[in-house]
Amino acid sequence: MNRLAFVATGYIMDYDGISVYIENILKTLALHTKVTTGELAVDIFVSKSVEKFFRQRVLDENMDHLITIITVNDKNSLVKFFTLQYKFLLGKKYDVVFVPNPMPLFFSSGRRIKVIHDLTIKQTPELFSGKLHKYIDFLIWYMYRFDDAIGYISEQTKNDIARFYGIDNKKMLYVPNGIPFKVQSYPRPSAEKSLKKYEGKTIDFVVVGRINRSKGFDRILTFLKHFDSYLENQNYFEKVTLHIAGKQTDETKKILTDAQFEHIELIFYGYVDDETLNKLYQNSHFCFFLSRNEGYGLPLVEAMWFRSIPVISDIPIFHEIMGETYPKFGDISGYEDAISRFIVSLFENEEKRKEIFETLENIVLKEQAGYTRAVENLITYIENKEEI
Repeated sequence: MNRLAFVATGYIMDYDGISVYIENILKTLALHTKVTTGELAVDIFVSKSVEKFFRQRVLDENMDHLITIITVNDKNSLVKFFTLQYKFLLGKKYDVVFVPNPMPLFFSSGRRIKVIHDLTIKQTPELFSGKLHKYIDFLIWYMYRFDDAIGYISEQTKNDIARFYGIDNKKMLYVPNGIPFKVQSYPRPSAEKSLKKYEGKTIDFVVVGRINRSKGFDRILTFLKHFDSYLENQNYFEKVTLHIAGKQTDETKKILTDAQFEHIELIFYGYVDDETLNKLYQNSHFCFFLSRNEGYGLPLVEAMWFRSIPVISDIPIFHEIMGETYPKFGDISGYEDAISRFIVSLFENEEKRKEIFETLENIVLKEQAGYTRAVENLITYIENKEEI
């Protein structure tokens, strides 16, 4: 029997992308035949303070006997660090210790894999402190020198690892993201019903997550100013609303409010639960993803599941997810006008709407297999097979 240690001690209550990744990898792993038949034993290490929450999110009552949960006291970060590494991991025999982020785990039995999600810090270095740069550099240097493999969630991440750190001769494990269970378990609107949204005279935009310069905040603002001026001189659209959901700062709200849009209503939601967020996607015509850098882009695939049309920037990861033919908007002069024309055309041209919807459906089908592929690749690695 193979044994896997899955280190999820970085799981937090107000979860973000990394813990969505953790919970979906674990759900997929728990349902895998190798686990349900006892061919693979799995120990999951979590912080004691989130054990109850973790069980509710990740494991149902039918999975308890398949996976062993081991809690680590997290009242003190140093105690947590040493307890995990010396008491729990160093003394146990595991075939593989899987860490779904580049956390500082240095001592353990068995082969060790840590996952890099993105290198935004290197794409926009001026937005991060020197200390953080040194910390990340140290963690990745350690992974390269002493860990057995480096996991990556996208080809873009793999390319950035080689570009910024020159790492191209290390065992690399593809463990991609996918469409989360929390989205797939929610009723999906029919294509027919969603297409009808674009027959009306209102537009609902949505933007989700932290809005900052590296994530394309200035691009969204530039477009909105342009579109607000466009609305001044037309009589087709009667109401335009921007819904802003997710973790934001007071500065973000001030900047948007200070823009003083005359024809675009702003609604700020802050952090929202899954159901509220899913309804926002479902009811919106377009969702903005004008990032300069991404490791993957979870909200992008969530929006497509609910048939909200993405407005995306021209960056490598979006080529990887969306393919070459889907419209993308680069950071060039006049891109705000190009976005405006794209949006208006989907209201005016039914055939174009159907064509976009068909493209999005093919992308969704591909992304649904993401977490399954990640788990299959991990199990293949555990079993020492050559092909990954």
